[in-house]
Amino acid sequence: MTSEGYRKFAVASLKSTEGAKDLRDKIGLLIIAEAWLELAKQTTQLVCHEAEEAHSMIGRSLTPATVDPRRHLNG
Repeated sequence: MTSEGYRKFAVASLKSTEGAKDLRDKIGLLIIAEAWLELAKQTTQLVCHEAEEAHSMIGRSLTPATVDPRRHLNG
């Protein structure tokens, strides 16, 4: 799931607090919304980390062995 999907669930949880009459229900829904937001944050961080890693791999200079592994093996 995407971080945007998690944020939508958080918004839905927050909207649900408007209809909750019991304070405990409201608190529970707020805790759930906070958990969805934390998942959104972690997903965003993971995607950013993976993007940085991909950019670093692309940025490395290519060696002949990387370009054509047979060339490296055959000398």
